[in-house]
Amino acid sequence: MQFLRNLIEKQKKLYHEPGSKLHKLWPLFDAFETFLFAPEFRAGKDGVHVRDYVDLKRVMNTVILAMLPCLLWAIWNAGAQHFHAIDGLVKAGKVTQDGYVLGWLQSFRPPDLAAPGAFDNVIFGLQRMLPILIVSYGVGLGIEMLFSVIRKEEVSEGYLVSGMLIALIVPASIPLWQLAIGVALAVVLGKEVFGGTGMNIFNPAMLVRAFLFFAFAAQMSGDMVWVAGNQSPVGVPGSLIDGYSAPTALAVVKSATTGASEALTAVYSHSDLFFGNIPGSAGEMSKLAVLLGAAWLILTGVGSWRVMVGGVIGLLASAFLMKSLSGATTGPISLAPWEHLLCGGFLFGIVYMATDPVSSPETRTGKWIYGAMCGFVTVLVRTINPAYPEGTMLAILLMNAFAPTIDHFVVAANIKRRVSRS
Repeated sequence: MQFLRNLIEKQKKLYHEPGSKLHKLWPLFDAFETFLFAPEFRAGKDGVHVRDYVDLKRVMNTVILAMLPCLLWAIWNAGAQHFHAIDGLVKAGKVTQDGYVLGWLQSFRPPDLAAPGAFDNVIFGLQRMLPILIVSYGVGLGIEMLFSVIRKEEVSEGYLVSGMLIALIVPASIPLWQLAIGVALAVVLGKEVFGGTGMNIFNPAMLVRAFLFFAFAAQMSGDMVWVAGNQSPVGVPGSLIDGYSAPTALAVVKSATTGASEALTAVYSHSDLFFGNIPGSAGEMSKLAVLLGAAWLILTGVGSWRVMVGGVIGLLASAFLMKSLSGATTGPISLAPWEHLLCGGFLFGIVYMATDPVSSPETRTGKWIYGAMCGFVTVLVRTINPAYPEGTMLAILLMNAFAPTIDHFVVAANIKRRVSRS
């Protein structure tokens, strides 16, 4: 490491000093140096200083560690769902060992379609998730570095979390060029135009999801997008052969003509829903993985437990009231309240995105209100909207817009109480 340290110090003179040959690129060099080594600057000897080991980089790393269980499950589940679908197609005579199109990573170790193993699941999951991660981080960080050079500012570590979130909330079958467009627009219009990290109104990852959902609906919704495949014989990138579909849990509930709970468990068991043995967006299916991440965020103090608990209470209470008052026996409104937690990406959203300290309220009471409203709007969209089975994305984006208003009224109410006591 000393060799690398000496090399960095030798090259620094080309970037650091004003007027040096490559001084315009100093933000990029500084970002690379701080990625490899801790900053060397120290506070002066005089004056009072607050000493704290927590900085933005450590906070971002803590959140990334919390998302690792979801990422690992995304890799595994992408392969497991793929080979589950392939097994059905093999039995139907639609796919053969010789007709199976290998992916770029599978070329080094072709799977045995008669008995694919755990390693085959991992290989397929990696060849789907790695490109998504590379595009998400490459495009997003590239744009942030460009704006840092233009503004002559340091490159912020804020996108380290957003890049991972984006990869986990899109289908594993998403075309990479569509993902690149979504990331670029969300980073520029949802973050950089407001001033960069710490200034954005909306969660950048949710903006990517929203843009892709409305701009490329065919690749983000419907039963055909949730199980990824290799290049198919009909020439559709990322898909299996025509005619294969795998509905998500909420899609099953939405189309149910009988009791929602009965229709749901007829397709997916409660254990499958909890552990994540179901098709859906890459990283939000395993509720166990999400809970492990939530526990880590709460223990480290990085994630707000008030938002998380408030969101769960809001969702359960709203689902219970709507079911009780409506008396419905079919459709999503008849789903048991606790089953709403097992379906869709609400838990993932409330743990990793609703708790974003930039786009959520700052007051303690505001966090409770914000979380509860996220749960309420999620249930409202799921039960009332006939076309959209999931409501988490719209709920979080809507409450991001109202977060400053919530804080305003909480502070105003507190001032009013203090004045009345004086």
